Amino acid sequence: MKTIARTKRVAVITASAVVAFLALGCGQQNEQAAVGTGASAVDKTSQAVVASTRTPTPEAGLGREGLQAGSVDSLPPDVTAFAPDTLIVPGAVVEITAQGSTDVTSITLTDGIGHKYPMLYDADAKAFRVHYRVPLKTHIDRLGLSITATNGTNRWKRVWVFLKIEGGVPMESDGC
Repeated sequence: MKTIARTKRVAVITASAVVAFLALGCGQQNEQAAVGTGASAVDKTSQAVVASTRTPTPEAGLGREGLQAGSVDSLPPDVTAFAPDTLIVPGAVVEITAQGSTDVTSITLTDGIGHKYPMLYDADAKAFRVHYRVPLKTHIDRLGLSITATNGTNRWKRVWVFLKIEGGVPMESDGC
């Protein structure tokens, strides 16, 4: 009988310790110490507030690839693209035009079948251009082309243009 009572007591103590550990979390010794003493809890909380209102050091504000968060170099370029809005016959060549922000170093067109085409900058038009041939064998009525602009710090932005294909068969939905 004493053994059962002792086992229950050990189980209750163990369960209490596990609950306390989970409630406090691991690595939270400072918070645990602050809860244990009333006066130091106020001091540590006010120190945390003061520490969080300080101006971050450059090392603390560094983003991906060591760029300062919020700096001009940490932003991706801006890009917009244009394609013909008419029905296009398979096999036809179309011109795709893109305009990018001043920090754009390259723009690439990628179609859905794995081909990549670099867009060339036309200084007279102040735009990037590329000629694209619509595939002859297509069974879709709308072809999506991605336009990706990259800047000097390897930031990028992607936009999509869609070509309406004449004679294409709309993709059947599977009922989902």
